[in-house]
Amino acid sequence: MTDLSVTPRDTKPPLGGWLPGIRLTETQAAVLNAAADELIPGGDGFPPPSEVDVISFIGRYVTPSGLEPRWFPFLGEDDFRARLDGLGQEFADATPVQRVTVLEGLERDEQEFFTRLRDVVYHAYYSRPEVIRAINRLPAGRDYRNSPQPYGYSDVMDDWDDELLSRVRGTYIRTEEVRRVAIPADLPMCSARQAREAGEN
Repeated sequence: MTDLSVTPRDTKPPLGGWLPGIRLTETQAAVLNAAADELIPGGDGFPPPSEVDVISFIGRYVTPSGLEPRWFPFLGEDDFRARLDGLGQEFADATPVQRVTVLEGLERDEQEFFTRLRDVVYHAYYSRPEVIRAINRLPAGRDYRNSPQPYGYSDVMDDWDDELLSRVRGTYIRTEEVRRVAIPADLPMCSARQAREAGEN
């Protein structure tokens, strides 16, 4: 019997990441949550990343130990753990200002790792149902959802404003009433450039 909850290690991870994802230690999780909260501060109806479980999402996208990280976010388990351990509980316990200073240093001195960390945090955060609901409360984000299929976005388009259309003035020719017209043979034909040059003379 095949265990469908485990991703074969010799294949590309499926949509949704590796199963099972890596499990971080308590300190590593605290460090990752603290970093995520500084990268995307919550507020105005949006929860901080630490409250929407970005940890388990990221854990599925970090390539397990022993495999080359060849897919997004290109983070390998061993290196990822080592970097979280390097930041340590001191980072998790630091003030927001101190954390931002550390992250700015990481961005400046270790751009590749910082970019990968930032990208996977963004990816995780905006996949969370709580965040999608927060986006849906915005006028411009009400049709956003985790997956547009199978409904697409068209079901939330504004209805035609019949009252506005009834006030439109002007005329038109119905498509079925359009007829060819004969162009007189003596109608002057020239290019726009010729007409412009003629007008200048």
